[in-house]
Amino acid sequence: MSIIYNILGKPGRDNALFVRINSGKRFYRMLFDCGESTLNNLDQGEIKAIDYIFFSHCHIDHIAGFDYLFRRIYDREKPVHIFGPAGITNIIFNRLNGFTWNLVEGLHGEWIIHELEPEETKTSIIKASEAFSKINPSQTEKSGECILLNQDYEIKKFYLNHRIPSLGYLINEKETFKIDKETLASLGITAGEWLQKVKDENSNLNEVIFTGGRSYSILYLKELLLRKKEGESLAYMTDFIYDKNVEGALRILKECDTIICESQYLDDDKHLAEQNYHITSVQAGSIAAEAGTDKLILFHISDRYRGDDFLTMLEEAREKFRNTFYPSEWKI
Repeated sequence: MSIIYNILGKPGRDNALFVRINSGKRFYRMLFDCGESTLNNLDQGEIKAIDYIFFSHCHIDHIAGFDYLFRRIYDREKPVHIFGPAGITNIIFNRLNGFTWNLVEGLHGEWIIHELEPEETKTSIIKASEAFSKINPSQTEKSGECILLNQDYEIKKFYLNHRIPSLGYLINEKETFKIDKETLASLGITAGEWLQKVKDENSNLNEVIFTGGRSYSILYLKELLLRKKEGESLAYMTDFIYDKNVEGALRILKECDTIICESQYLDDDKHLAEQNYHITSVQAGSIAAEAGTDKLILFHISDRYRGDDFLTMLEEAREKFRNTFYPSEWKI
């Protein structure tokens, strides 16, 4: 599997994160925040295929592009899942219900809102066929850090402080096992449907496979042919002050492969970062160093900066964590 990501939006403007996870069998698509104009250059097919939408919080620069998204997927057959902090249900309901609707009979659209609290998740459904006129009865379940789990990956939440809760998210792919094709070829065995049994973790290990004129147990073939590939991991964190909440986040982020992190201010403007509950480039670099990540991507930069300021910001972060970059899309 692999995680493919794009930072949407320009430097100094609203940003968002678009993620595709390639499981080898299908693609999962996710959107993290939805600022103004962030989706304008994203392929329409990709937008319509988004599986999950995650909001860190609902300040206007993180949700101003929602109507653009809503217009393209409001009535699609596949349900739309939204995750966000306390209050997200009413905020999304008011957006969906803020239009005049008719001819809604037979529309497919179901919007499933997952409102995340520290120890529980409240899930509600809002339907296009009901003209988005009501929030259907919610279901509350106990939940911890993990908010989404399937056979291919898990997503965890963590809390940051923006004077209001700002949610960070961590994507962890599960480890996978792949067939060593060179070893398979060296045995002179022809690939076939039997390979699926070798890859299946629930196979009967004592079952015997007949192929290439010989017999092999599933256990033997697993030990001989399977090679483990560690899953990748990606974290998203934005709009927060450097305080004790960061310490809690670092526990979850330990050895994450890539961290996408805001860098609102230069170090000289640290007083503005503290005043506005943001962080500096130096603090972003420190987070990456303490987490033991492989790569740090800076985004969500204040619009007060121009030209050489961006290079200074990058240099400051690199003093703390060498492997720091801007999104490739920015061409800085």
